[in-house]
Amino acid sequence: MGRVITVKEVFMDSWRLAKDNMLVLLGLTVFQFAIIFIISLLAVVLGNASGLLLTLFDAFYTVAFYQVFFKLIDDPKDASFPDVVPNLVKAFNFLLVKLVISLVLVFMIAVISSVYFFNTPQIEIDPENPFSWEMLPIFILISIPITYFTIRLCFVVAFIVDQESGSSESISQSWTLTKGHFWFILRLFLLMLGVNILGAMALGLGTLFSVPFSSIILIIAYRHMVNNYADEEEILLDDVVKSDGN
Repeated sequence: MGRVITVKEVFMDSWRLAKDNMLVLLGLTVFQFAIIFIISLLAVVLGNASGLLLTLFDAFYTVAFYQVFFKLIDDPKDASFPDVVPNLVKAFNFLLVKLVISLVLVFMIAVISSVYFFNTPQIEIDPENPFSWEMLPIFILISIPITYFTIRLCFVVAFIVDQESGSSESISQSWTLTKGHFWFILRLFLLMLGVNILGAMALGLGTLFSVPFSSIILIIAYRHMVNNYADEEEILLDDVVKSDGN
């Protein structure tokens, strides 16, 4: 059995990393918000292309963010500008993973909605009030697979960046790493939700810190869990070798 990783431990380690690199954190976030703002302003001119640009920017920025903070964890004294430049292959793999996950979730939502409305023909969607109490059951049913898949696949980008995994490999690795840790990761997501609510309450300016800090929480949790998983595998291997020797 590996050691137990706690939410408090992940939070404190994340806070130390963010505090020691506050200028980097805020600089990256200001850049992100500025580009999103500019693309949003150009939406009138770009039309549907603005959505595609936002998707591409999100993939490249996410990969760059993870690259920078993995570097700051592994070798803080050697972090440099090239670490900010996103790897094209990693960004493409991340885009591919997002596409696959989105398609799977859309399919599941369509199936759940079809089955639900087929069995409850008396319920009709009110275009003027789609979030009525009558629609609450379907929203709950839809939220279950979304929450489950979000938690089980929350480390795909970490594997893509940290271990240069391919799209399908990163999905498999995240699924394996999160096995048996659903409730722990769910508590992490609730923590991130609370941090972002506090950030939004600070006139919205707090989100400049809370949004990237949430990503740091996932990065730190990933590192703890990967190291713990590697230790467990090594212990199991040692046990097998000893039993063979006997």
